[in-house]
Amino acid sequence: MFRLPGMSRRNRRRQTDFAFSVKSSADSTTRSGRRPWWRTPLKWVLILTALIVGGTWGMRLAQDRWLHRVERLGLKQILISREGLLRDDELRRLAGLEVGRNVLTVDLYQVRQRLLRHPRIEEARVEIEFPDVMRISVRERVPVARIVLPPLGSAQAYYLVDDLGAVFLPFRRGDVPPDVLDAEAALPNLVGVGLVGVVSGSQFKDERVLAALRWLAAFDRSPLITVANVLEVDVSDSGVLKLQTRGGSRITVGANRDFDHQLTEWFSVNQFGQRQGLAIAHLDLSVTNHPPLRWAEPGTVTPEPVAPPRPLKRKPVRRHV
Repeated sequence: MFRLPGMSRRNRRRQTDFAFSVKSSADSTTRSGRRPWWRTPLKWVLILTALIVGGTWGMRLAQDRWLHRVERLGLKQILISREGLLRDDELRRLAGLEVGRNVLTVDLYQVRQRLLRHPRIEEARVEIEFPDVMRISVRERVPVARIVLPPLGSAQAYYLVDDLGAVFLPFRRGDVPPDVLDAEAALPNLVGVGLVGVVSGSQFKDERVLAALRWLAAFDRSPLITVANVLEVDVSDSGVLKLQTRGGSRITVGANRDFDHQLTEWFSVNQFGQRQGLAIAHLDLSVTNHPPLRWAEPGTVTPEPVAPPRPLKRKPVRRHV
């Protein structure tokens, strides 16, 4: 069949226009059907948020309406063991616990922190024995010295300090037996201590004071505790501790030397003097070789009175938690 050239060009133009229109409509359909990239992540974020919020709300609702009202989970016993003199009722009050409280409402960490806020408490442990028993273990601080405050009229107040430098108030009369109050009042005085910032619950950082406290703790463990009674410890001079006993003897101790060795030397000199009927006027234990010693003139140094018992005995090994 014969085709005119013009007719072929028109047919080719129509075919080209048709293919272009089909391709353009397909591209426009693809662009209009494509979704933004952030819709799918946003959907999952919303779903997870709803699950978390709903689960948390459901757990709280279950605790308030069921778990916290289970009678078998109410505390029936609060057992207290202690190394110290604080009363059981005071420890329960400090812990904020009472019989009948649901154990699931007790935050053990918060209970322990409330106990440790008391300046006299050094360590506390809180445990739950399900379903209805709470155990509280407390270890109190042991004072080794006093810090006498400036007198207010006729009243004379003082703070107590343990061998780690923790400061706390003495017991009030009536809270403990009278012999405990007498023992605390007879503790050695720290002299030369700056009183700025010293309050109950504070902690000494001055190395001179800490050295004096460590020496007093070592003194409590030594045989000298039965034959000598330290009246005061002066920390005003760097490198040495100046002691005065109730009998009038003056002892100088090296703050940077081994305390046990110096205490042994003092005990040996004291035993020799007692056998010879002599009393120490001054002994300088800060000198390593042949410590200077001066014996007292007769009648100038009185025999050492027997040291009163301390309110508590410090264990040889401390626990640090």
